[in-house]
Amino acid sequence: MTSRERVRTALNHREPDRVPVCIGGTAAKMTESRFDRLAAHFGIRGQVAPVLVGPQLMRQDPRVLAALGSDVRYVHLRPPAGFRTRPAPGRGWSDEWGLTYWEHPETRVYELSGQPLAEATASDLDSFEWPDPRDPARVAGLRAEAAKRFTETDCALVAYRPVMLGVFEIAQQLRGMVNLLEDMALRPEFAEALFWKVQQVVKDFYFVQLEAVGEFVEWVEVLDDLGSQRGPLISPAMYRSLLKPVHADLIRSIKRHTPGMRVMYHSCGGVRAFIPDFIDNGVDILNPIQVAASGMDPAALKAEFGDRLCFLGGVDSQHTMQTTPEAVRAEVKRRLREMGPGGGYILAPSHNIGDDVPMENILAFFEAGRQHGRYPLTGNS
Repeated sequence: MTSRERVRTALNHREPDRVPVCIGGTAAKMTESRFDRLAAHFGIRGQVAPVLVGPQLMRQDPRVLAALGSDVRYVHLRPPAGFRTRPAPGRGWSDEWGLTYWEHPETRVYELSGQPLAEATASDLDSFEWPDPRDPARVAGLRAEAAKRFTETDCALVAYRPVMLGVFEIAQQLRGMVNLLEDMALRPEFAEALFWKVQQVVKDFYFVQLEAVGEFVEWVEVLDDLGSQRGPLISPAMYRSLLKPVHADLIRSIKRHTPGMRVMYHSCGGVRAFIPDFIDNGVDILNPIQVAASGMDPAALKAEFGDRLCFLGGVDSQHTMQTTPEAVRAEVKRRLREMGPGGGYILAPSHNIGDDVPMENILAFFEAGRQHGRYPLTGNS
């Protein structure tokens, strides 16, 4: 099978020739230093142009992904006009949401500072300067790039999320986490108004992106982190009252706008309690299956929800990916055995691959996926 055929078969809950393997996208990216080390390992020379990843630009070299054997490539919305040109004191800049970022000169790590809607009332939401999703710079050359990748490769293309975060998380950034949680508990009318205002903007970002690339991609990413290491960040009842209608509206709107489009939902942490709601919302794929978090046992999730939901992720990047190639191979084999039967699974890490992950472990991840991911899985485990 080609990579595209392999991914499509898995997403249709059928068994392809082998389990697809994926690096890239939300919660499955690698840092630039990992790309550089792998490029040197494979003899790949010259750097590629960076792509927009949240509030920053990062190099995500497709040649390295090809050498590793990733079945998936991502297409990214472009930066808006004037990207990172609004100065803030020191080494900072303000983005189009009014958020200020500070760059630490030694590490180049970005830190967020200030909440532009911390003191806002409901009447302030209409006068706030919201981003313009229809800025032509965002899609300049994007359709041509997607068409070229679709026709010249056999990879499955995916639309990387067009917004930096989900509605809940954007509201946290604008309002402040403490303020927002107090709003949800004590001022639910304001919290609801804020969520729907952010949603108006976010939906238009998705429409702009899918108008450019929708016919070429297998799924589009949506996100909102609802889980901590120990379980839900908010109660299921609060989610169903205030956020579930917003998420359901976004997913329904995407599918009405681009019929046949699949939606991947990303949430870190222990989100077992929300999975029936995700399915009810229209989610097709769940990511990243943070196996170290409470309630996220892969075998149990597959058994309970695998007939209605596909899974992307599951190889522990909090612990295993930092250890040894042998430990990585063993976990890959275990995850394939637990989540691969019947299709509906794409092998990926449970979160991003950072500078603390040795190159040898990344290579072991892909080698084990190829070696042990062939169907029937019982003959390869």
